[in-house]
Amino acid sequence: MATDTAGDPPPHDSVSSPGWLGGLPESVWGWLSITPVLLLYTIVALCPITFAVVASFHDVHLLNPQWSFVGLSNYVEVFQIDRFWGSMWRGVLFMVGSTLVQFVVGVWMALVIDKLSRTSRLVSTLVFTSYLVPTIVVTVVFEFMLDPYDGVVHAAGSSLGLWNDFLLGNTELAMAAVVVISSWKFAAFVSLFTLAQLRSIPDRFYEAARVCGATRWEQFRDITFPRIRGALAVVVFLRAIFMFNKYDVIWQLTEGGPGSATTTMPILAFKETFQMNAYGRGNAIAVIMFLVLFAGGVLYLRAINPSQEVQT
Repeated sequence: MATDTAGDPPPHDSVSSPGWLGGLPESVWGWLSITPVLLLYTIVALCPITFAVVASFHDVHLLNPQWSFVGLSNYVEVFQIDRFWGSMWRGVLFMVGSTLVQFVVGVWMALVIDKLSRTSRLVSTLVFTSYLVPTIVVTVVFEFMLDPYDGVVHAAGSSLGLWNDFLLGNTELAMAAVVVISSWKFAAFVSLFTLAQLRSIPDRFYEAARVCGATRWEQFRDITFPRIRGALAVVVFLRAIFMFNKYDVIWQLTEGGPGSATTTMPILAFKETFQMNAYGRGNAIAVIMFLVLFAGGVLYLRAINPSQEVQT
C-alpha cells in the first residue's frame, strides 16, 4: 500500500545548514575563540618587544628615567665597543658547543632507552628528572663539586692533571665547564623529542629489514634516521635559540667571568642595563640579539626544512 508522505517533514540531510551559531556567523565565533590567545600573546610578547624597541632609540639612565630620543646612537655605540663583538662570539660559541653536546648525548640516551624493554620506563624517568631540577639547584651542586677544597670533581680533575685551580675561575676552561654543566640539564630535552619520534616508527619496518639481512647500522641509516630527521632538525633549532638566550645558568655559575671569559650577549645586556645604568643601550643589545636570531632562524629553516616527512 502506498504511504502518503506529503505532510511529513523533510529528512534531516535535506535541511541546509544556516551557518549561524547562537545568532552569530561561524566566522565571528572563530574570531571570538582565538581572541583570548591573541590578547595573551600581545600582552606577553608583542608589548615587551615594542617597549624594548622604543627604549633602544632613547637615552635612558636607569637611576634617572628621563627619556631622551637619540635615534640610532645606542646602536652605533653598541657596535663600536669591543666587548659587544667578544660577547657575540662567546655567545655563538656557547650556543654551538652546548647544542652539539646536548644533541649527541640526548640522541644517544633516546636510542638506548628505546632499545630497553623491561626497565625503559624507570630509566626514562631517571633521565628526564634532570630536566625538572631547577637551574639554581644544578649550579649550586656543580659549584660544590668543583670546589677547590672539598669538590669531588675538582679532586678528580686535579689528580688527572686536567686543572689545578678553580675550574670556573680558569679563563681558558670556564666556558667549557659552563657548556658541560648546562648540557647536563638540557640534554633530556633532546631525548624527550627523539624518543617520542622513535616510538612512532612501526616495528614491522625493522622486522622486514632483519628478514632482508640488514645490519643494525643499515637499519639506523635507512629506517631510524630518516624517520627522526625532522624532529632532530626542530630540536636543534629550539636548543640553539634557547642556549643563545641563556642567561641564568651562566650568571649563577660565573657572572660572566672570570674577566669576560663567559660574558655572552644576554650577560652583556644585563651588565649594560643594571651595572652601567644604560637602559637604552641595554635594550639596543637585546634588539640586536632578536635580529640575529631571526636572521639565523630564517636561514636555518630555508636550508633544512623540518616539515618534510621522509617515507621509509
